[in-house]
Amino acid sequence: MRPIALPDSCRFHPAKFLPELVHGSDGVRVFLLCLEPGQGLPARPDSEEMVCCCLDGRATLTLGDETIQLSTGQLAAADAGTVRGIRAEERSVILW
Repeated sequence: MRPIALPDSCRFHPAKFLPELVHGSDGVRVFLLCLEPGQGLPARPDSEEMVCCCLDGRATLTLGDETIQLSTGQLAAADAGTVRGIRAEERSVILW
């Protein structure tokens, strides 16, 4: 895989966020989420493991029954089957 300039891939939209698939293979998919305040992914279980890194901003991450505040530079992970979702508290860039 060639290096990707993530800042060049950021696309914000005021009405809805547009997840950008930055890498996909049989073993892993990586999305860049460029979120305006209030935008995000609803909490739901997923059959895949998840790693979430907040590159910029502040968001609320749901992991199972927990609600976690995530801010710039923080990383979180979830096992397959864990309910997870995210909601931006301010303009945020998330690697998911």
